[in-house]
Parts: sequence; structure tokens; C-alpha cells
Amino acid sequence: MNLSAHDIPRHTGADSRRGLWVVIACAAVLLLLILLRMVGYGLSRDEMMYASAARLLETGAPYADFFYNHVPYSAYYFRLFDLAFAENYLLLSARLAVFVAWIVFAASVGWFAWVRTGSALFTGFALAAVLCNDLLLSVPGMVASNNLLPLPLVFLGYTLFICGTQSAPKTLLLLLSGLCLSLATGTKISAVVFVPPVAVAAFFLPSAAAMRDRLLRSVLPLALGGLVGGAPFLWQLATDPATVMAHVVGFHRGPHVAYWVANATSEPGLALSLGARLQLAFQIWFGGAFLILWLVTLGLGLAGVMAGRRVVTGHVLTALAALLLAIGISLTPHPAFPQYFVPPLVPLLLLCILWAGAVADDLDRMAPFLLAGSLALLLLAAPRLASGARTLMAPAETVSAKSARAGAALAEAVTASGPVATFLPVYALEGGLPVYPELATGQFAYRIVPHTAPDLLSHYVAFGPGEVAARFDAEPPAALLLGFEPELEAPMVAWAKANGYEAEPFPLADNRYGRAMLWLAPP
Repeated sequence: MNLSAHDIPRHTGADSRRGLWVVIACAAVLLLLILLRMVGYGLSRDEMMYASAARLLETGAPYADFFYNHVPYSAYYFRLFDLAFAENYLLLSARLAVFVAWIVFAASVGWFAWVRTGSALFTGFALAAVLCNDLLLSVPGMVASNNLLPLPLVFLGYTLFICGTQSAPKTLLLLLSGLCLSLATGTKISAVVFVPPVAVAAFFLPSAAAMRDRLLRSVLPLALGGLVGGAPFLWQLATDPATVMAHVVGFHRGPHVAYWVANATSEPGLALSLGARLQLAFQIWFGGAFLILWLVTLGLGLAGVMAGRRVVTGHVLTALAALLLAIGISLTPHPAFPQYFVPPLVPLLLLCILWAGAVADDLDRMAPFLLAGSLALLLLAAPRLASGARTLMAPAETVSAKSARAGAALAEAVTASGPVATFLPVYALEGGLPVYPELATGQFAYRIVPHTAPDLLSHYVAFGPGEVAARFDAEPPAALLLGFEPELEAPMVAWAKANGYEAEPFPLADNRYGRAMLWLAPP
């Protein structure tokens, strides 16, 4: 890649390069600990949407054949990893897909920090801000979902844009930038907020170029990359806009909210009101790793101002605009959960690296400040990262391994023909067993049926608690794997008892949601 003078590292001595190798080795150790933590992390309901979709894509399509309440690229991405595992270890393959996103995110952050500063110490801090982030080391980055997946794509999109609009437009880099941002939006719809700052900035950067050059070599390639990345989803949207919008937008604005309003007491800490969302945001953004990143970023910016450096540039303004939009989109959904507050991490990292680049020549004097920040991040993450040691001591007892064994045992236990009825379909799919299309991605469609308007419900493959008996009478289940959602499962238990199904414990599927009971069809 051709870099302009603005991109050349300031510190290129042997000591700095040796320091970089030390940082890379430490990052590799942290990534290994993250992987160990991931494979042993507790099962999440959200994984039923993503891991299950990876297997369902073998015979069906999202929206038309099964319920999928997100833009589709995440499902396609998980499908690639499912194929690589030859239909074994469904949950493990999905989590490894997220781990690859960790690797790409860390590599892109480390590369950009080094390119802008040439400082091994600052590069180490930037990597620690990602790999030791307490929010990412919980549900958003540990389970198979789309929460982490857009982050490396957005970060790459912005870094490619920055490198592509330095002294002269670099068409290929801007094309790839548009592609990355488009793919991020196709992975998680909230990532669309990162597109406008870059789209606007492309008309003004690089400032030294003529407007005609910016239009032809900045704006045009950026737009073409976006169109290429968005083409699959745009085609899907064009062919059946009502169904796609019903899943991606209608679900989150209507029945999803209505369900949680009616069941707010079932989820402690649920942030429904704006005040509750602001309180949750404050706890996340001004605590833990986020707080340390804020302090270092502002410290670097202040150091640049005091040194008379240029800290307000077109790229800095672009990152600031992205930060404001990311904060806004994080506060918009209701109810709010912690994973919704991840997006500001990317523009905050960008600001930190850009301002570090502005004072790159003085970073050696700021070594104690950066070292303290890095150590604080490591101490903050230590308890979570250390939990991966349990994986090494008992690899067969990890959630991923138990899920695969449960699927195999379930396939052996179920002898009757017909689908398996369960809100945790990953177990049945691990064993190659069919599931009801309406329950194929878990409880999400089932539970919102009573709260959904008929015209919206017509776009979903779903049945609700009131339709259990009719659905099962029409197509009796070969088995029911229950015990995880007593209230939602009550109609299913009643039907199973009325039709002579026999229940037995199924401990291999026990998880944090409850103890599994397997109801088998009568001979």
C-alpha cells in the first residue's frame, strides 16, 4: 500500500521495532485468552437467532422461510463457518466466526496505531483498549451475535478513508472503504450511522485536491464500493420490500417494544425509558475500559493543543461526527441492553489514534501516562480473561463441547419422525434434527405474536402461545426439549401431557436458563 508522508511512522528505530514485536506477542496471548473465554462462555438466547440461521440457510432463506429480525449479512457470515465445520459443532463454529472478527479488529487497530505514530507503547495501549475492553469481554463479544461483527468493518472503512484522502485521493483505498462500510451496514443496521460522515467528508477531502478530482477519485469510488457491498441486500430489499422491512424495522419498532413493556419485570435492569437508557449509557461509557480510553484520548488532544499542533483536521471532524452519531444511535433503541452501547468505541479509538499521531514526536515523554493506561486496562480485564483457564482444565465441559454432545444425544434419543419443538433449536440442529420453522431461531417470533398487528404478523413465519395446540395437532413434534422458559413453554407442556408424551431429564442441555426436560412422543 502506498502511504503519503503523513502516514510514515515517526519512530522507525530498531528499539521501536523490537517493542512492536513485544506488543504483537502480548496481543497474541490476549487473543488466545479471549478464545478460551469464548468457547466456555454461557449460552445466550441471541445465539439461537444467529447460529441457528447458519444451519437453516442450507435449505431456506431468511425472512421468507424463517424469522430473522436483522439485516442478512451476519447470517451469511456464520453460514460460511458452519460449512467449514461440515455440519458439526454448530455453536463452536459460530463463536469462532466472532473470534475471527476479534482478530481483524485487533489487527486493524494495531496497524493504524503503528502507521500513525510509530510508537510501540501507544500501539500497545490501542490494542489493550480493544482486547481488554470489559464490555466486549461480556455478551457483546463473547457469544455468536452481530454485536461485534460490524466493528472491524467500520474501523477498516474509516482507516482506509483516512489513508485514501491524505495528500491526494487514492481510488482503490476509497473503493475498499465504501465496501467495508456497506458490509458493516449489511451486518448490523445501526452501522448505517457511520456512512454519512465519510460520505460528506469525501466531498471536501483531501483539501489540496481540486473539486473535480475529489468527485471522480473520492466520492465516486466510495459510492461504487458501497453499491458493491450493498448489492445483495439491496436486491433482496427490492424483490420483497414489505417482508424485509417488517423483519428489520417493523419488529424493533412495534412488537419488540410492546413485548418488553408488558414483561418489563421479567428482565432486571431493563432500560425502557430515556432516563434509564441514559443511566445505563453513563455506566458503560464513563466506567471501566471506556473511561480509560476517554481519559487518554482527551489527554492526547490536550497535549496537542498545548504543543501548538494541529488537532482539528478534516479527519478528526469526521471521527467526531461519527462519535456523535454513534452515541445517538446507541440511545435510540428501547428497551436498551448493554450491547447496544458498543458503537462509540470505534470513533473514540479513531480520535485517540489521530490525536496520538499529532503528538507522535512527544509520545516518548508521555510513556508513563500510556503505560498506566495500558496496565489499568489489563488489570480491569484480568478476572474475565483468567476465566479462560477453566477451559484448559476441562475442555470437554465447555458450553460449545456440551452443545455438540447434546445434539448427538438428542438425535439418538428421538426415534419418532417429525420436528423438535424447543426455544433452543441449536441443540436439535447440532444433531441434524428438523425443527419447526416458526421456532427455528428461538423464542423471538413466538413471544411477540400476541403483541403484533395482523398486517405485520402476515410477514412473519410464526405462531404464538394461543396457536400451539393447532400447530402441533397439524404436525405433531417428535419431541419437545423444554425447561428454559416456563411461562412461554406452558402451552407446549400442556399439549405434551394431553397427548401422552413422556418427560425425562436431559442434563446435557442444562444451561443458565434452566434444567432441560425431553418430552418424547409415545410409541
